[in-house]
Amino acid sequence: MKLTNRKVISAIALSAMMLGIAGSGQVLAGTQYGGTAYVAGMGGHFARTVFKIDPSAETPITIEKLDKVDIGTGETHPTHDARIDSQDRNTLYWSTYKPDHAANDAYHYGKSDLKTGQIIKDATMKVPDKVINTKAGYCASAQTPDYFMPISMNKPGYLSVISKKDMQVKHNVFFEGTDADIKTGYKYMHGTNSPDMKEILLTVNEANTTQDNKELGDTVGKMHMIVLDAAALEQGQVKVLRKATADGNQKSTISFRQYYSPDGRYIANATGDILYLIDAKTLQVLDAETMPKLQETHDAIFTPDGRYVIATSRTKSLLPDCANPQAPADGEWRMDGQLKLYDVEARKFIGKPVSACLACHDDELGTGPDAPHAVLCGLDVNWQ
Repeated sequence: MKLTNRKVISAIALSAMMLGIAGSGQVLAGTQYGGTAYVAGMGGHFARTVFKIDPSAETPITIEKLDKVDIGTGETHPTHDARIDSQDRNTLYWSTYKPDHAANDAYHYGKSDLKTGQIIKDATMKVPDKVINTKAGYCASAQTPDYFMPISMNKPGYLSVISKKDMQVKHNVFFEGTDADIKTGYKYMHGTNSPDMKEILLTVNEANTTQDNKELGDTVGKMHMIVLDAAALEQGQVKVLRKATADGNQKSTISFRQYYSPDGRYIANATGDILYLIDAKTLQVLDAETMPKLQETHDAIFTPDGRYVIATSRTKSLLPDCANPQAPADGEWRMDGQLKLYDVEARKFIGKPVSACLACHDDELGTGPDAPHAVLCGLDVNWQ
């Protein structure tokens, strides 16, 4: 299925803070918050979205301005990964989802200047020899003050340790044979860093295939969470701090991207058909909010006060002649990117989602069953 087009302003997302919350989870009138979100798209660019959020509104998220930051094309630089530097908020690190056939099947990674939109560095890295399946590449990433750490969904998965100073790959860390090995087949690895950048969380989806089988197989509804020491990873070493698992639904619950809350208390984990709220210290699931039918969540970022989560959702937008809205056939829907607001205290999504993709796609390429889909994934935010 064709997912995007290089001409399209695709995938977006956003986040912004709420107002205040009463003890019951009721929204109080107060100051609105906003910022600029950078959302990864398969067309080789990031959607740059200026937004505001009013949690008391029927549609809480308002998009005020939309443009994009290009890093390449859909053929060379499809991307899922947005990571703004922790110390320089004008620098965006990124990595690509597919090897570039024109660059000897290497992955691109690099950084861009958010003030100018210009690429500062575009480097390539060949697929490591251990990899037996490259259907899906870099999707998530972590960082420390000195290193950018994109995480690959290849089989087997690995974490690349890249120096921010010279953008050289220092290590590719595989986890088979270490204390982080889940000792079973898996499909897709993701992760992120804690706010103090002392810990790196890996999430790994258990699958029904062995690791020596080139096929990815199907997920079985179990997410493994592994917290690693960041300083050890900087040296290419694996030191496990704690582990846990979370159960979901076979095939449809697939851990994608996630964020810690700013105070380090929680993890919001975008997991396909479920948005998990997790205790960061115990790794116990506090809430598992089921996504509405025809929607799939791929990232989740907290507002600065930790009271809300903005979730990016791939949503099937039904065409007018759809015969079966509950199970639309191919050609009866187009993929849209939507943004939803989750209330941490109330433990539920609130208000209506906002479409962040198809309006731009429709203006550029028209509508109908043959129009390209809009596919968003990861995001990061500069708050006002």
